Amino acid sequence: MTRSFQPGGRPGRVPTNADAAVFENLDISLFDLYRTVMAKGQSVITGRTFRGCRIEGPVVMLVLSGTKFETTDFGATDGDIRNVVLRPAGPEKVTGVIPVQDCTFVACQFLGVGLTGPEPFLQQVLALETK
Repeated sequence: MTRSFQPGGRPGRVPTNADAAVFENLDISLFDLYRTVMAKGQSVITGRTFRGCRIEGPVVMLVLSGTKFETTDFGATDGDIRNVVLRPAGPEKVTGVIPVQDCTFVACQFLGVGLTGPEPFLQQVLALETK
């Protein structure tokens, strides 16, 4: 994992089509993308592929089944990946998160994004080494 990016957007690199199935080399506000999904009556960002994107918060992303991460930089952890992992207190529901399902993130960088999800996913993230 690297820490080579700076906060803030890169001019001209924002999505022009929030309904696209594939996003490449863009800066994406996860909240803004979720807002477009909700406007269509849906409650989950699903079936999207993100390549070389900067995924921006501040948000907590609920990672659901079928979501994959390849060569991912989960952002500023200050050397401890536990700083981006949040565990829900309740057994059945997490409120105030942005759910993603069946999405793929390839060579993406996350900025200000906390992660939560099922315990097996959280254990995978916690097993990552950070510097």
